[in-house]
Amino acid sequence: MPQFDLQWFISEAFWALLCFAVFYVIMAYFIYPLFQDVFSEREHKIKNDLSIAEMVNKQAEELIQDYKNHIYAAEQTKSEIVNETYRDIQKFASHVEAEHEQKFRQQIEETEQRMKRERNNAMAESGALAQQIAQELATKLSTPKRLSGTKRKTV
Repeated sequence: MPQFDLQWFISEAFWALLCFAVFYVIMAYFIYPLFQDVFSEREHKIKNDLSIAEMVNKQAEELIQDYKNHIYAAEQTKSEIVNETYRDIQKFASHVEAEHEQKFRQQIEETEQRMKRERNNAMAESGALAQQIAQELATKLSTPKRLSGTKRKTV
């Protein structure tokens, strides 16, 4: 093997060390700083993206809380509207009920008055009729009829 021949070993070791030194200098002073810049830029971008994500997350949480507050307020408003509508309906129903009750009472009163008038008319007519019957009866009883062929018994 020629690499282990002492005649060539020292020159190969020299060139190997020289190439290593040149590559080390190139890597340490040119390539590594480029990688370092890329890594630091990448780290900066990740931190920036994380801070933006946190900010957006906070905004999203605020929006969610605001949304929940709006929903709660809407539910409260809905409840108030429902209660107010219920009270309005109750007022209207009681008003209509009072009107109908008043109309019914008035109709009952008018019917009772008509019934009283009719009863009074019936009583007056029956009184007049009873008087007429009594007069006719009295006239018939007061005028003696002659019975033909029968004798009247005197007591």
